[in-house]
Amino acid sequence: MSGLVLTARDPSGPPIDMTGALPERLIEGGRPVLAGLMLVRGRGRHRLDALFTLREGGPSGVLVLRPGGAVLDGVGTGMGVGEILVEGECGAYAGSAMRGGVLTVEGNCGAYAAAGMAGGCLRVAGDASDFLGAPLAGGTRGMSGGSVVVRGNAGDRVGERMRRGLIAVHGRVGSLCGARMIAGTIVVGAGCGPDAGQAMRRGSILLPQAPAAVPPGFVDGGMNDWLFLDLMRKELIDGGAWPSGFSTAGTRARRLIGDRSAGGIGEVLILADA
Repeated sequence: MSGLVLTARDPSGPPIDMTGALPERLIEGGRPVLAGLMLVRGRGRHRLDALFTLREGGPSGVLVLRPGGAVLDGVGTGMGVGEILVEGECGAYAGSAMRGGVLTVEGNCGAYAAAGMAGGCLRVAGDASDFLGAPLAGGTRGMSGGSVVVRGNAGDRVGERMRRGLIAVHGRVGSLCGARMIAGTIVVGAGCGPDAGQAMRRGSILLPQAPAAVPPGFVDGGMNDWLFLDLMRKELIDGGAWPSGFSTAGTRARRLIGDRSAGGIGEVLILADA
């Protein structure tokens, strides 16, 4: 089965909410089911084929989106299987509440990418905005599974309330990275803003240098050898999640433990050879 390419007809209009435009609809009902899907744009509801041209093409079984300048919100929201390729940029909520499958964004993506994510893979070639892997707006549960790799930078509150899974940002992230984190792993390739790990309970944050400001509830565990870093490095390199600026050898890291003010025993690891 060939892929299906969706090209936005009018890129100048308001954002299009892509919720429901998923590969599983294509797999289960074919092109007619997807074409008749009702999407919200501005104040109106429109058939998908009124907003996009549809044609066969692209990688086999893949849903290819070509925004052409249109703002596409909610791409991959709730996706469970299949693959979506965005040949351009995404708006807000890319990959939010994903349960499986693969979402690849060749440009940047907006706020709340991978928010509430439970499984699957999100790959972003550009930058991500605030609340990457955090709870959905008004929610209390952050990312609980799956993996996210951002080749560029990300904004504030990356991995807030994260419960499980992996977030790897090759560039820099903003403030409150891993705030109120419960478990999981965050890897940052080019440093972060202040208050990383604030009120975290468990989990690991890997950094190339100490944050701009460390929450007062952290204690310094000193510089030590951590043999598990070899295993972690191999796994992340295989998945394209090990930042290019990090060394491909060595196990020494400075360990900050906290946040004790929240009863936490999480860790911020500052790699000696990053």
